[in-house]
Amino acid sequence: MGALPLSLKELAKKLKVEYSGNGDLIITHVCGLDSLQAGGLAYLSSPGGITSVPTPAGMSRQVSTTVDEINSSQVALVVSPEVQHAEHNLIISADPLATHVAATKLLNPAKPRIPGFTKKSGIHPSAVVSKSAKLGKNVIVGPKVVIYDGVRIGENAILHAGVVIMSDVVIGADCTFYPNAGVQDRSEIGDRVILQSGAVIGSDGHGYFQREGVNRKIPQLGIVRLENDVEVGACTTIDRARFRTTIIKQGSKLDNQVQIAHNVSLGEQALVSAQSAVGGSVKAGHHLIMGGQSGIRDNVIVGNNVTAVARAVITANTQDKEVLGGMPGRPVSQWRQLQSLINRLAELFDRVRKLESRHESE
Repeated sequence: MGALPLSLKELAKKLKVEYSGNGDLIITHVCGLDSLQAGGLAYLSSPGGITSVPTPAGMSRQVSTTVDEINSSQVALVVSPEVQHAEHNLIISADPLATHVAATKLLNPAKPRIPGFTKKSGIHPSAVVSKSAKLGKNVIVGPKVVIYDGVRIGENAILHAGVVIMSDVVIGADCTFYPNAGVQDRSEIGDRVILQSGAVIGSDGHGYFQREGVNRKIPQLGIVRLENDVEVGACTTIDRARFRTTIIKQGSKLDNQVQIAHNVSLGEQALVSAQSAVGGSVKAGHHLIMGGQSGIRDNVIVGNNVTAVARAVITANTQDKEVLGGMPGRPVSQWRQLQSLINRLAELFDRVRKLESRHESE
């Protein structure tokens, strides 16, 4: 994906922010402070600079990186309004990170890049599309995509190679499904949803019962619904409900290799990190954060703005705004105290043995 160069003046205008310095400087790419080179645009998150950042090639630093340390006339920075350096090339924003992200999108416009496509829409000759499927305007269907009966797809959707959309699925506008993503029967997908490669939406829930020592499958008759602006990571699986709906609410972002079990309701704007798992029938409030390899036991009710740190397992209902660590999940301050004690167990046992020996000798 090639960058689209813009002058500092043009970029600031498109971003609707102010700038200072050389307005004719050509910005060719965005980057971090540790890789800042000619034509680059980085950002400082605070007026005092960023600590623990590797030194950019050819630029000196002591404890932190500040505007004063970056003397190259060939680079630019996004900074907060408190930073005033007329001799530097600056884009001035109340939210430097958000502006840097917006600049990233402007300099790197998304392109489908599907082989064999020169038009804005179309169906690749190797794709298999049911005659009963309804595709909106400007939909791109890539190589070896399979679209079953009764599917409805909104405008501007992009289906990359190998995507499979099964019967009666409804997909909103402006969605992008990357290679080999699969959406199973009757799933409902909102607008601007992104499925990364290998994501599976609507697979059967893990429902079985035992009779005479034999596992017997329970039919999973429900659906999955992804609301607007949801993103599902690579090789993540979201199971259909047994009877009703597994739902991922608006704006939630799931990392790679996440498992969402049947009947789950995941609240708005959740962030779920890689290799995490949410058990069946969990009801989670908005703005849930799950660190890597964390989990929630089945049938648990999780409040709003709850955080599970990496490898934490939530095993009981929570209140709002709890931060939990460990297994079972407990308030993170308590968990850290326990970890500290565990790390000192050998020392404590040694002290006990010495005290016992002294007592016996007396």
